[in-house]
Amino acid sequence: MPRRINKKCLHCATLPIEEAIELHGETGDNCWNPKICHRRRSHYRHREDINGIRRRLRKASPTVSMAGTIIAAPEDYIELAPPPPPIALAAVLVLYRQHSEAPVHAVTAEIWQGDQKIAGMKPVHCMGMRGDRVTAYIKELLLSLNQQFGVSRFEDVVKELPVEACPIENCPLKG
Repeated sequence: MPRRINKKCLHCATLPIEEAIELHGETGDNCWNPKICHRRRSHYRHREDINGIRRRLRKASPTVSMAGTIIAAPEDYIELAPPPPPIALAAVLVLYRQHSEAPVHAVTAEIWQGDQKIAGMKPVHCMGMRGDRVTAYIKELLLSLNQQFGVSRFEDVVKELPVEACPIENCPLKG
């Protein structure tokens, strides 16, 4: 944060040197110090110009971070490629139903590695099952995926598809 402006020095900078020494010297309030005051008066007289030059230089040159490294100016922005993600498998729960409040028609799961689907299970009809039975079946499905692929949970986002997209042959709701 910049140092506050000393109003006394700012006023003194507007005075001629003889008046400033007379007002603030030994015959005045005795705050005149020749080692400091000449430079300070010059700074206060030219501070708008000096600060303007500093602002222009700051905008034109690359910025330096607190650690001392140079950060590129906005027009020198370079897009860097991210490092390859660690190889991890993700389990996605897929539900077939009309809308989010409707009963579940069928359930399946997919295994993804990055942006590639590497495995999928056959969907199973849930028609006639109550909600607790569907929940129990989903837990069994996750246990099976854990044994085969080592995944311990489904991803937070559930993939929901309409009943018309049900891939089970002889589905009574498709015909």
